[in-house]
Amino acid sequence: MLIPSELRIKARELANKIPYQLIKDSPTVKYYTQWNLFDRCIETGGNTLGKLPQSNDYDVVIHNGELIKGVELLGDQVNIGIDPSESRIIARHLVNLREVYPIVIKGDVEDEVKVLLSYGGEQNELNSNHVIINVSDYAVVNLALSIVGNGGCGTNVVEVNVGDGATLNLLTYSTNINPSFSLIRVTEGSGASVNAYTIVVNGEMTHHREDYILQGQGASINSNSLEFGSGNSRVDYMINIMHVGEHTMSNSTTRAIALDSATVVHRGFGRITDRGRWSSTSIEGKVFIGSSNAVGMSVPIIMVDTGDVNGARHSATDASIDEDQELYLRMRGLSREEAIGLVVYDMVTGFLDSISASFKGSVSQIRESLMSLIRGR
Repeated sequence: MLIPSELRIKARELANKIPYQLIKDSPTVKYYTQWNLFDRCIETGGNTLGKLPQSNDYDVVIHNGELIKGVELLGDQVNIGIDPSESRIIARHLVNLREVYPIVIKGDVEDEVKVLLSYGGEQNELNSNHVIINVSDYAVVNLALSIVGNGGCGTNVVEVNVGDGATLNLLTYSTNINPSFSLIRVTEGSGASVNAYTIVVNGEMTHHREDYILQGQGASINSNSLEFGSGNSRVDYMINIMHVGEHTMSNSTTRAIALDSATVVHRGFGRITDRGRWSSTSIEGKVFIGSSNAVGMSVPIIMVDTGDVNGARHSATDASIDEDQELYLRMRGLSREEAIGLVVYDMVTGFLDSISASFKGSVSQIRESLMSLIRGR
């Protein structure tokens, strides 16, 4: 589906006028993405394809804005839900985009539906992918989404519309090298349920954002996320949950690991609007800092616009190996680095083991990749 010309024109007009973030840094509101790194990324206009990824394990493959595999799952034209006025990076994404691909998933799908968004190119080339996924009413779907950058810069947007009474189990795995922006925006109908698992790994400047809009009455989201930063990587993961319908429910738990000289940030925002009465939200962040040079933080925020709520809570913790723990482990023959490795291994395997068995195939591949990364440190 081609980008509507009026939308592309609007995006082009805004791309150099509006900022990357609409609220400036202040003592009470802080953003952690180094947006200036994206300024070096040059729009390609979807004119480069580059080296194609391996596609045997995926049902849908979109690479540098071009559909490589999965034409049989494409649906009719649908409306693009994002607006270029949201931020400069959204405007640049729409200007640079080749096409938007609508995918329709109907009925119950027992196996994983595996979607790969990949990009690659020269150091400063910007490549963009955009897909709109519609889950039909009362369907039960297991969707495994991989976002993989092997060179150049990337912007990736996934819009997911979950129909009334549908259940979506969503596994997202994102790993990048150069600056990357990813937006996953999920809108839920009445009685819809989403169980989301997210893994974000490394990147020079990775901004990964997830928006969950609980539009219909009784909609719910249960989100579990893992951030992993090593080397000199910088990861800014943000989850926004908006309660619009009544009797909606959300739980979000994020675990973050910061090693070496990495910076890993979790930002969680749960809002119950004045229309979302009798709803509940919970935002929780847990950060492990494995090096004196690493930076890790969790910033959970709750906003409630109505007095009729069932619950609203948030919490944040950070930890590292203290002197007593280190002494205990050293008495048993372990170095500090080996002790940190054990903690990291336990956190990663514990998270992977918690993912639904529906994603057995994808989890096996992710486990192998993460274990290789841990062993290679």
